[in-house]
Amino acid sequence: MTSVVPPADGAARFIADLADEGHEPTRCGEVVRYHVIPASGRYAGVRLETGVSVCELQGWPTVPPHWIHLPNEVGFPHTNVDAQDCLPGWQRHSRDTGPWRMDRKPILVWIAHVRGVLGQAI
Repeated sequence: MTSVVPPADGAARFIADLADEGHEPTRCGEVVRYHVIPASGRYAGVRLETGVSVCELQGWPTVPPHWIHLPNEVGFPHTNVDAQDCLPGWQRHSRDTGPWRMDRKPILVWIAHVRGVLGQAI
């Protein structure tokens, strides 16, 4: 099932795209949270909740978010981190997606990116 969302509302489109792929999105204030299961690394096979700030979704799907919100216990050997827009117990990590291509469904590219980032977590 594909959700019908006004094309100008990037956050609503992001939420609809996540829902269409089964990632159980919810909006918590100024953050969209959803679940992923990394395929490698410390969290391989573990269902993790992650998120993105709503303000970063204005250009979705042509412009991807940059920051990935994660619970404080998820860390990386090298990271740029802060707590802007994060709920207590969460922080966001700066992660560049690299060149953003539109030859696949953007939400699938985004989820692959997040799973890859989580594969590097310590």
